[in-house]
Amino acid sequence: MRRKKALFLSFLLCNLVAFGEKTIQLPESNIQSDYIEINKMKNTKHIIVIEKKDIEEKGYTNFSSILQDIPSIHVGTTAWGEIDIRGQGEGNAGKNIQVLVDGAPITTLVNHPIQTNYDVVPVENIERIEIIPGGGSIIYGSGTAGGVINITTNLSKLQKVDNHVEVSAGNGGEKYNVSFGYPITKKLNAQISYLRDNQNLYFKNTYRNSDYFTAGIFYQVAQNQSLSLRYSTLSEKGKFVRNINYKKLQKYGKNYKPDRQKVTLGLDKDGHKIEGFLDGYSNAKRDFDSINASYRLQFKEGSSYLLDAFYNKGNFSNMALSDETMYHHTYGFKNKLDIPYAKNTSFEGSSLLLGIDSYQQDASLEYNDYKVKNWKKQIYTTKPLSFHYKKRTNAFYLLNTLKYGNWESSQGIRRDYTYWNFDKIAAKNDGKDTSHRHNTNYELSLAYKYRETGRVYARYERGFTSPDGLEITDDFSKGKIHPTQGEDEIYDLYEVGWREYLGFTTINLTAFYNKTDNEMSRNYILSDELGFGRKTINILKTKRKGLELSLSQKFGNLSLKESYAYLKGKREYNGKEGKFLSPKDYIDWTNTGLKKVPKHSFTLEANYQFSPRISGEIRYKYNGKYSNFSSLDQKEEEGYIKSHSVTDLSLHYHHENGLHLYGGINNLFNEKYFEYAGSRIYTVIPAEERTFFLGAKYKF
Repeated sequence: MRRKKALFLSFLLCNLVAFGEKTIQLPESNIQSDYIEINKMKNTKHIIVIEKKDIEEKGYTNFSSILQDIPSIHVGTTAWGEIDIRGQGEGNAGKNIQVLVDGAPITTLVNHPIQTNYDVVPVENIERIEIIPGGGSIIYGSGTAGGVINITTNLSKLQKVDNHVEVSAGNGGEKYNVSFGYPITKKLNAQISYLRDNQNLYFKNTYRNSDYFTAGIFYQVAQNQSLSLRYSTLSEKGKFVRNINYKKLQKYGKNYKPDRQKVTLGLDKDGHKIEGFLDGYSNAKRDFDSINASYRLQFKEGSSYLLDAFYNKGNFSNMALSDETMYHHTYGFKNKLDIPYAKNTSFEGSSLLLGIDSYQQDASLEYNDYKVKNWKKQIYTTKPLSFHYKKRTNAFYLLNTLKYGNWESSQGIRRDYTYWNFDKIAAKNDGKDTSHRHNTNYELSLAYKYRETGRVYARYERGFTSPDGLEITDDFSKGKIHPTQGEDEIYDLYEVGWREYLGFTTINLTAFYNKTDNEMSRNYILSDELGFGRKTINILKTKRKGLELSLSQKFGNLSLKESYAYLKGKREYNGKEGKFLSPKDYIDWTNTGLKKVPKHSFTLEANYQFSPRISGEIRYKYNGKYSNFSSLDQKEEEGYIKSHSVTDLSLHYHHENGLHLYGGINNLFNEKYFEYAGSRIYTVIPAEERTFFLGAKYKF
């Protein structure tokens, strides 16, 4: 079957090439980001930019599906909804990433006991996605070892009103979208939009239905000043199967229905349990409200000041046997002052970026536990449990960009002051405390433009990762809960890159090496001296290396893109493990590499413009096999998850009056594979199979 797929793709591409005209050379990209810091990094850092046009043309259903097309990113492999960039692997992916919406952080503080995903902005409302694979700590601080993803909505585009209606449907569900903008005055624009998204999920009777509303204004205060303000709200409800026993999946397939489960609803006046039944499906409940404001001021001498303020709050629940809900809340601001200097000298084009960040993130969870008071009479008492986390970050940084002829260098430093607060009542212990954790990041890079279309660069970055909410509290230790004694994880990143336009081919090649000698991990400790229970300790050292290659060509009406990622890692003890672990608790990491990290991944894309109004696209995605174990006591046939490939097709018709008709097939060959597989493949999350979609969009 796999050979047939390869032959089909080769045949299609060859036929498309036959239609191609004379090759042309592509000009150098001058895409400007809405964020000044990204513009300053793009010459000395690998930055992936996904434009709105790319999103519209490919039939993506959500934010996660967009990321899946990038070879160095994997969604759901390490945990449900978790995003892994550059092979962080299980246990590290969630805390080594920063996800932002319009510059505001939305990264989860804690993934236990409830996890979530980052599909909080519908693809129809995304203007651009900018991805910094690995690093970025000077601008963004903790948790950037994997990378940074910034989702830009229409906040920065409000100076141009957008009017459209759209509807799409298929066996995966249907969407209804309307957007209306109006220029109130020459200086003031208003914009509103609404989206209804009804998704049919993998199993029978599972679904996600959501409503998304956004409204915003853009005000040109003066010729050199502007203000944007945007509000959005997301409400999602539904039910799904979070994971399934592998044998039951084989037996029932899509017709699987979870067994009804008896649960405790409360206690009566005599202390006896009040019990009921739940259907066994996981909740799909989420609310997310956000307010973003952006102020821009341009000074006459060329300097500029930018202020981004943000506030968001929400909650989510995805439990099967309870209605536990995690509440979260973020607010703060980011100040940036860009100062150009050395005008009319050999260093013209140089600049200094100064930044001050201050923001706070909260997360809380409350529910009841029930303790036996009299086992013989089945009398219980209620013990309310609560988990409250607060993380406050204050930071300042400077990033100097020095230009001299065809040379460009950046030097950066950032100082973070982080304050972790927790107030926690767990089943066996409780505690309330504060942990002060301060760090300094550094960056040094050098780029050389050896000709108009060619550039090479090298960079070094020193960054850190703070513990997440679970790690900061060591929550299974006995007695009072105290802040972890574990150190913040420090990483060193080395990266070299090459960009070139040779004939008809653009080349973007990046190689990186990332290492940490004090990786955090949560281990179960049995020691009279150190205490009993789980402790966050720094007993591992990890090395990651990789290669990322992207190519593109244009032959007349045919455009081709190829992307490839090689990721490999190694983990071992750093010599401190003897203080905490007994020899019987040691894990042999020799042959396992990093858990749940595919070594090889690539994508192939072909787009052909059949006429000025009709175009078609085919995408082929391959993810290689990966290790699913962390010790050598596992059978090899259970220890690896096999590779898989997915092919998508789409066709588009654009009329000059603003009408856009489209349709396609995702997972054309109905490939069956797992998004996630637990240890020994006991539980799995099956990926979506073949889906069809049709849609129409009209701009007016």
